[in-house]
Amino acid sequence: MRKLLIPITLILIGVLFSSVYVIEEGTCGIVLRFNKIIRLSGPGLHFKIPGMDNVKIVDAKIQTTNSSDNIGREQKFITRENKDLVVDYFVQWKIVDFNRYYETIAGGNNIENLLLARLNGRLRAEIGKLNIIDIINDTNNNSRNSIMTRVKDALNGTVQELVRSESNENFIGSAEKESESNKTSMRSFGVEVIDVRIKKVNFPQEISNSIYEQMKAARKVVAQNQRFEGVKKADEIRADTTLEVTKILSEAERQSRSIRGEGDANVAKLYADAFGKDREFFSFIRSLKAYEQSFTGNDVMVISPDSEFFKYMKLKSNK
Repeated sequence: MRKLLIPITLILIGVLFSSVYVIEEGTCGIVLRFNKIIRLSGPGLHFKIPGMDNVKIVDAKIQTTNSSDNIGREQKFITRENKDLVVDYFVQWKIVDFNRYYETIAGGNNIENLLLARLNGRLRAEIGKLNIIDIINDTNNNSRNSIMTRVKDALNGTVQELVRSESNENFIGSAEKESESNKTSMRSFGVEVIDVRIKKVNFPQEISNSIYEQMKAARKVVAQNQRFEGVKKADEIRADTTLEVTKILSEAERQSRSIRGEGDANVAKLYADAFGKDREFFSFIRSLKAYEQSFTGNDVMVISPDSEFFKYMKLKSNK
């Protein structure tokens, strides 16, 4: 009996450990019995029937999915102007119905791929209604935030179309919109979308290069016009400066001529006054200046000794 006690104890311990499982905070345990969901387990210590029950741990926290990380290529969207845009976005979501969520993934589906596929379809429809300026602008009813709100509501199946007309056409239109909303909604997969945000809106690379070249050419034209304008202003400034210099020089020349004229007049007056007082002395001074200017260098002058020019060079005797 004592020999069987140890194996029985080990078996009981093994059964105990295999029947106990722990669910961590932020996760949820889906208890399956023969691949059928029997209950959900929250955070804490739980028990199961070994060999019959199986526990799948799923993340119950808010999850973030980026369009670029999961799709792996640029997402091009066409606006109402038939312009291509590359939109990079992310979506935050969480599991609200674990039963439907497990049924979805058990069928071989990927929730993130389904979410991005439906989000892309709805986002294309919304962007296709707007112009580029509406998508970039955040101040009107067609702003980026409004687009994201409508996409989120559509993914959650909360879009409500109010049709007050009693005509058959309006009822048919309402039914079609409700059917489209159901096709977009993620509620059937047990998922709720918390938020959808556009991170970046760009033109495709080839269009960006074309726009860059156009901007570059436009900037060159502007720079060339600025240079021409600068050259024009420089020529105007130089012309004004030249005119001002010419005026100043002309005025200086006029004043200098006037001063020289006044000086010559004063000199002439002085000479005239001196000549009037002593004509003989005036003639003597003029002759000395003539001698000084004439007898310079090696010039040869042929003049008669009796000429009036040598009047003051002749010696007079005392007799």
